[in-house]
Amino acid sequence: MPTSISISLKELQNLKNYILKTGLKRATTTTEYELLRIEDGEINIVVYKSGKLVFNDNPKSKLIVEAILEKEKEYDYVLGTDEVGKGEWYGPLVVACVALTPSELAKFREMGVRDSKSIKVPILIQLAQQILKTKLKWKPLTIPPHTFNQKFAEFKRENKTLNELLAWAHSAAIKDMLDLVTYVKAKIVIDKFDVEKTYRRLYGIDESKLTILQTSKETEVAVNVASILAKYTFEKEVDKLNKFYNIDLRKASPSDINPQILPQVAKIHFKNVRAYAQLD
Repeated sequence: MPTSISISLKELQNLKNYILKTGLKRATTTTEYELLRIEDGEINIVVYKSGKLVFNDNPKSKLIVEAILEKEKEYDYVLGTDEVGKGEWYGPLVVACVALTPSELAKFREMGVRDSKSIKVPILIQLAQQILKTKLKWKPLTIPPHTFNQKFAEFKRENKTLNELLAWAHSAAIKDMLDLVTYVKAKIVIDKFDVEKTYRRLYGIDESKLTILQTSKETEVAVNVASILAKYTFEKEVDKLNKFYNIDLRKASPSDINPQILPQVAKIHFKNVRAYAQLD
């Protein structure tokens, strides 16, 4: 199966230099969207004008991709977080934080990791299991629905928003991970959903050893790995709720569920849930 990754202009130049050095056979592009095509025996690589590189999954192609990718050499670890469950009325909120070494960053890029939203669940589960076999450093922060509801109500009483709750969860996951790794220098990638609130809650960490990057892009490998593992954890937790309560949250609507158990399986701040939940 072909693998797709995004490459930088520097990495494109690395590929062109690799072609000149090794004599790889270039082929004529087949569409207006292609920038460069390589067809040489078992090797099949296409670079698109969008910056995407697609290669066939075999050792020779992987060797080329590994040779041209720029390595993150400045940091011992790159930390990334992502959350899943914010937009679903049912199930927990899960924030996953990963800490990846430079070699792990390269490995996961070659694997073609991308944001979990673009991956169908059966494929995502396989990919997550493949990622977990690498023994990477990661930690999920799972907030079950009843705990989420209590926390959300607490934040609301203090006139704080959902973004404040997310900032608290992301910063807690980051702090937990920093306590687990040993580093001289590390980079933290923070999504720009509300970076000011997250940064404020990171107060107290030793910034002399850290670089904090604010990004809204989904090309950060550490964030994509965190996204996949957060979604994997979310799906497993939903399966547990389904089994315990003998329901199918993925197919049900709040009106189908006993009002007394809705706060245990759903997020009450959603209007469609609140209309049917039996609250104290």
